[in-house]
Amino acid sequence: MTEGNRKHRPAVDTRRHPMGEVRKAVLGGDHDSLVIRETIGQMALEGCWEEVWKIADSMGREVSILLDRRERVFVDVGTAGSVILSPPEGSEIPFRLWVHTHPRLAYWSQTDKDSLATYSNLIEEALVLGFDHLKRTVNGGNHPLALAEEGPLSRWSSEPNVPYGKGGVASVG
Repeated sequence: MTEGNRKHRPAVDTRRHPMGEVRKAVLGGDHDSLVIRETIGQMALEGCWEEVWKIADSMGREVSILLDRRERVFVDVGTAGSVILSPPEGSEIPFRLWVHTHPRLAYWSQTDKDSLATYSNLIEEALVLGFDHLKRTVNGGNHPLALAEEGPLSRWSSEPNVPYGKGGVASVG
């Protein structure tokens, strides 16, 4: 996950498009299409994290999802190795949830930790999705295990990876 300047997009109108349309957009290289972003947004609202990861993997891209205070969904498709975290124009803080994918394993990279530290006052919870599992962190309070001993990351929980379908994080909407 990297931060930076980008064209800010409005929230997506979430809906599941037929998977044939999604596959067509993926195979056609139209990775930033509304078909893909709206479908990913709806899957996120339903807590279908493995499906989100599979679409990102089929594109060979990382994907970022932000859910704002009003439960509006913002979806960005990045590159094979990164996706930008930048609070979207028109969104309302705090963000309830930030989700992003990694190509294989779910872990908090140093860049992810830098993003969490930078936006600690703006994000309540975060997930990183891997091929068969996810990793979660929650902001605020004293956690027995934190992402760091001091500084902004000391407010974020350090939790084990959770296999998809084994509880933990369900739907967000």
